[in-house]
Amino acid sequence: MKIVLQNLKFHYIQLNLYNYDGKISYILWIRGRLILQYLAIIPALAILAAGFWLLVYSRRERQKELYRMEALRCSRLYKDIYPLIQQATVRDLDQVRVERERVTITSVYPSGVLGVFELRQTGHLQMSRIRTRVLTEVIAEDIAILQDSGKYRLNRYRITRANGSSDYGYVFTIRTPYKDAIMQARRRIEERIQV
Repeated sequence: MKIVLQNLKFHYIQLNLYNYDGKISYILWIRGRLILQYLAIIPALAILAAGFWLLVYSRRERQKELYRMEALRCSRLYKDIYPLIQQATVRDLDQVRVERERVTITSVYPSGVLGVFELRQTGHLQMSRIRTRVLTEVIAEDIAILQDSGKYRLNRYRITRANGSSDYGYVFTIRTPYKDAIMQARRRIEERIQV
């Protein structure tokens, strides 16, 4: 007697049985079915293990990120740029641009550049990509309104240099409805002053 257990998704198990009463074949059929069920558990356990590893990895990376942010806050670079950040917290900002060699902050009203912090002019070296990203996160924490996704949008953009190398910069840009609301409020204030 030849019994073939078939699982369309995974495997074929073939058992050759020579019995006369039929009981042995049924027991082996149940065992074969259990083997297929255990084989289905292995991918589920692998997925759970991968999920656990990703959880541990993301927590570790977050701890590294917090350490980098704390180290940046204690650095001379942050102490030099902090007056510009303080000045930006009381203004309506149009853009905050963070690149490897400078930080540029522009305001909505009055329109124009609020401040530019050039790293080389202040005696600092060009930042690495990681430090640029960390500085962007620190600025977003210090200027709390930048964290509101309904008012500002964060984009990463590529900068291509003359020598062909490429860098990345980060820009917080004001959203149009929020900018329109600011301009309308400014117009109302000006109208009240004129009357």
